[in-house]
Amino acid sequence: MPDADLYCEVRTLGGTYRDWLSVNVAQSFDQSWSRSFALTCAEPSAASAFRLKPGDRVDIALAGQVLIKEGYITQRQAAYDGARHAVQVSGFSKAGITEIVSAQSGTGQFRGYKIDAIANSVLKPLGLKFEVKDGPKGWDTPFPQVMIRHGETPFALISRLCNQRGLWIEAEADGTLTAGTKVDGSGAQFVEGVNILSASCMIEMPGAAELITSSQMTGSDSLFGRKASEISAKSTITGGIPGTKQTYLAEMPLDQKGAELRTNMQAQAIESARLRVNLTYQGWLKPDGSLWKLKEPVTVKSPMLFPTKSGQMELKLWGYTHSQSESGTTTTLDLVNENAFGVRAQDAKENDGWYNPGATPAVPEERT
Repeated sequence: MPDADLYCEVRTLGGTYRDWLSVNVAQSFDQSWSRSFALTCAEPSAASAFRLKPGDRVDIALAGQVLIKEGYITQRQAAYDGARHAVQVSGFSKAGITEIVSAQSGTGQFRGYKIDAIANSVLKPLGLKFEVKDGPKGWDTPFPQVMIRHGETPFALISRLCNQRGLWIEAEADGTLTAGTKVDGSGAQFVEGVNILSASCMIEMPGAAELITSSQMTGSDSLFGRKASEISAKSTITGGIPGTKQTYLAEMPLDQKGAELRTNMQAQAIESARLRVNLTYQGWLKPDGSLWKLKEPVTVKSPMLFPTKSGQMELKLWGYTHSQSESGTTTTLDLVNENAFGVRAQDAKENDGWYNPGATPAVPEERT
């Protein structure tokens, strides 16, 4: 009997189907933040009992563990020739609908609300929720005013606000949107020549050495002049070209603390792109028998990838792809440096002689 850990099950009201020719289930902060799937089977013989179609609600389980609960099949493709016939179904979790429909909430205007209150207001009609887990200090500062832009989707609105508060968005299995730095999983260790099938590493120079975000606020009797019109914050990027700057204009009015959070978020984005490790191993599960969760710590020891004294780096999970084909069952991890989830200055004690990326937490920019 096939190993139960190798089964991908699609559970529907019409039954459970597990006879797939190929499997691809993914989640990443770059793409598929809401969790996506694409599965191919050999219809009609293998699936004569029931036919999956767009609009069907499904649970996707890998090795018996539900990765997507009450998701949507959004597309069905069928093809055949004289020798082959196959059908592919693809879709996403409940959270995926937030990128399609327009946001609705009363007047479409929020005054003095925190990000979680605004997010939950626009998600309620969709039966979804938003939660912040261990956000950076100041994430819960109320926004003076937020307007839903014409046609803006719930995800676009929430993403725009999360950018101002230093938060990356992801979706849980049940479609709940979460953000923050809390890590729920245990992570894992991978060693070259032991449990790595293939791996690659890309390292990129960050460019500018200083990052500056500018903003302004609506004036009032207590806030006026340069304090209202010239709000800015800066962060120093390790490894940037000395004397160079990157400047950004905040997408919406921010006070000084908001400008610092927005700068930190931009620094995190730079850190997430400057080092990427792509690693593939056999199977779907971690050594502890569980499935992956974004942001989990991953230790990679590979002298081939990291020409350092230790040949080892402590990384964080940015994305994962579970795959199955005729060649076997594998998981591919997309890994980034730790600063993608919390800006901190470079620590010289941690530098083993080659590479130690970092960025300083944002501070007010001095004006002359």
